[in-house]
Amino acid sequence: MSYVSAYENKTPRSKGVIMAAVVHAVIIGGVIAMPGIEIPERFEGPIFAFPVPVDKPPEPIVEETPPEVKTARPTVQAPPDKPRIELTPPPIVPIEGYARIDLATGSDGTGDEIPFQAIEVEPDPVIVAATLNQRYASHFQPAYPTGQLRLEREGEVSVRVLVGTDGRVKNIELIDSPHADFWTATRKQALSKWRFTPATSDGKPIESWMTLKVRFEINS
Repeated sequence: MSYVSAYENKTPRSKGVIMAAVVHAVIIGGVIAMPGIEIPERFEGPIFAFPVPVDKPPEPIVEETPPEVKTARPTVQAPPDKPRIELTPPPIVPIEGYARIDLATGSDGTGDEIPFQAIEVEPDPVIVAATLNQRYASHFQPAYPTGQLRLEREGEVSVRVLVGTDGRVKNIELIDSPHADFWTATRKQALSKWRFTPATSDGKPIESWMTLKVRFEINS
């Protein structure tokens, strides 16, 4: 089988020829417009070499290691032993008329046992407080102060009295009174008229203090 090219018998177009010529012309013009390249002449003279000094590089800095200081290790001293305290009993000096007795064995050191003797303790004394003598009870109340009676004032007086061994009042002290008139009347009556049964210690009369109250009232 044979093939025939479709372009084999065609003649070239004039437009394409013109375009090709223009392209070649542009390329040739560009080559002509380029500057010429100068090729240097070959050097025929001698070549001299000079040594160039080079700075010596700095020596490396070596850090000095500080010398190792060896310190002495502290010595720990053990605490001293606590001193032993030995208690020596004081010597017992015998007293004439008394025997030395060992409380643990009940012996005086001679081999003879001494019987235990109880110590007698005296009992506390029996004290009986003073009391008002009933024979003189009617003389206990003082006379009513006239001024306070006229004003119809009432009151209560508190006193401390020292009763002697004979039952009489030896001293009197004021504790409280609403008015001086009540205190004056009470003091006068106590020192002159009051009688007591004195306090006793184991049956013997003794002086003692008593606290008493006297009431002043108006009877209607």
